[in-house]
Amino acid sequence: MRKKSKELLDNLNKIIEKPKLKFEENFESYTNRHYISTIHKLPTSYDKAKRYKDEYDEEYIKIDRVYGGLHEHQLRQKDNTLYKGKLYNKKRLVKNETDDKNFYSKCTVTTDGRWFDNCGLPIEPPKEVEVEKKEKEEHINEMWSSEPKEKKEKIELSMLKKLK
Repeated sequence: MRKKSKELLDNLNKIIEKPKLKFEENFESYTNRHYISTIHKLPTSYDKAKRYKDEYDEEYIKIDRVYGGLHEHQLRQKDNTLYKGKLYNKKRLVKNETDDKNFYSKCTVTTDGRWFDNCGLPIEPPKEVEVEKKEKEEHINEMWSSEPKEKKEKIELSMLKKLK
């Protein structure tokens, strides 16, 4: 191959290459630092984590953290790499300590079993998790099936009464 044609092919290969994204580079993230406190209790897997000192001589450990918004989530691990596996959304039952009422809180779960709260901080796996129900879809399928007209009307009326 001639020298000039080889240069052209090399330049074409450079054009095809995908550019490196800025967030894929390893960098020290301040938000992945967890300063030792009693406000947020970390899972027991972090008890023996290596401790570091910041510029003000305060002690911290590096943690995994989930970032994202409504549509996309990503997990930045303690070694500052992005998690390549799938993240799942679940709900956990939490007891309010002030008035002893229960409520559901959104959680994120990795395929390898790590749990994160709605702030993206690591937590222990909860004891009670809500299972996704598909009652609404089944009810809609029943309504539009080949049933007698009177039964369909009763189902529609019961649905309307529930809306009030």
